[in-house]
Amino acid sequence: MGVVIGLTGGTGCGKSMAATYLQQKGAYVIDADQIARHIVEPGQPALTEIAAVFPDVLLPDGTLNRKKLGSLVFADRKALATLNHITHRYIIAEIEKLIDEGKQSFIVIDAPLLLECGLDRLCTLCIAICSNKENRLHRIMERDNLTKTDALNRINAQPADHFYRTHCQHIIENNGEAEAVMVALDAILKELPL
Repeated sequence: MGVVIGLTGGTGCGKSMAATYLQQKGAYVIDADQIARHIVEPGQPALTEIAAVFPDVLLPDGTLNRKKLGSLVFADRKALATLNHITHRYIIAEIEKLIDEGKQSFIVIDAPLLLECGLDRLCTLCIAICSNKENRLHRIMERDNLTKTDALNRINAQPADHFYRTHCQHIIENNGEAEAVMVALDAILKELPL
């Protein structure tokens, strides 16, 4: 296994933009959010477990009503912890499988809960993308078509910036130009044996 970068940070901070840039630089990007969507498709064991704990979150066609589940768990820390307990083991297993199967020498794990899941143990180093609350709020409301209350609930359900500053080797602030994020990523890449 070569270099594995853990990419994390709160919702609306710009992780996806950073992951896309690293992919352009040759990284094989493992997107934890994409895996999280896959494990809750009909027929997947995670969806069966979720439906047993949160009975009214399935649509008539058997698919997950993501908006309804989100409004439930992001307003209730205990419910969110229960959901994470169900989904994390499936997500971690899939990420470990992709790393083990791959022959890539440069991998990025793009995961909002990288640290909370213990995925940082697989990483050479961890980078957190941070941003102020106003920018995050605007991005989340626009991206996910959420109300201000729902967007704030998602932000407040995640750790504050100091958590990432304590646990990550590199912090990149994304409060202005995207180019500044790319320059900061380039500086980190220069330090790595790629």
